Amino acid sequence: MKSQPVVIKDVLDGILRNLGGGKVSQAGILGAVWAKAIGEAGAKHAKPMDIREGVLIVHVDSSSWLHKLTMEKMKILAQIKNELGESQVKDIKLRIGER
Repeated sequence: MKSQPVVIKDVLDGILRNLGGGKVSQAGILGAVWAKAIGEAGAKHAKPMDIREGVLIVHVDSSSWLHKLTMEKMKILAQIKNELGESQVKDIKLRIGER
């Protein structure tokens, strides 16, 4: 018998709660979900920095990656919402900045 799929956020929340994780742990979860959504190559060039009023702020290291991620923004946002829930991240703001 196959088990049902589980949202990674639920699993990680439980583990981190048991370890006493807080805001730093939430940043780790966001980083893991971000890396999964954009892939290993993209994660080397773009890093989530903050969530402000439901907007995920991401720093990208070059204009070419900014363009690529902008073109894929809706797909990435859908994957993040799928992992974290609809209410956590409502939009993504990409900008060139330090990773």
